[in-house]
Amino acid sequence: MPIRSVGPSKLTLEMRRRLADVANEARRLVYGEKGHPEWGTSFAEIESDAREVGFEFIRLLMEQTTHGQAGDMPSAALTTDSGETAQCIGTQLRDIQSESGTVSWAEPKAYLPKSRKVFFPSDKSIGPASRSGTVPLAGAEVGATGDPLAVV
Repeated sequence: MPIRSVGPSKLTLEMRRRLADVANEARRLVYGEKGHPEWGTSFAEIESDAREVGFEFIRLLMEQTTHGQAGDMPSAALTTDSGETAQCIGTQLRDIQSESGTVSWAEPKAYLPKSRKVFFPSDKSIGPASRSGTVPLAGAEVGATGDPLAVV
């Protein structure tokens, strides 16, 4: 079993049971009524089929999760270190490249009335390499500039 790289496992016994049901249904979607490929199909091909389905499942799970998370942003994430509170003014569609494929995310966009600035990351990708010159939402690492108003 793969080892998690971040955070504790959320795989409960009930979740494992339900995922087994999903896998059973996926086998029928991939291979038809029998739920398996014809005799003689190599294990490598079966593994490739499973990997393709798994990556799409992972991508969809991440996309749905980020969509829900973006709609549930706490007000503390909109407050700068100087105490100014930004107002949400919508979202900006953003594509994030993951190991499982492209994940679309409606990234929250905010406006600081006092500073009269609109904020959202302008980088095409997300992650440590793309953070130079920006600061992520409150509670995350500070970017290369150290400016708490670069992104809210």
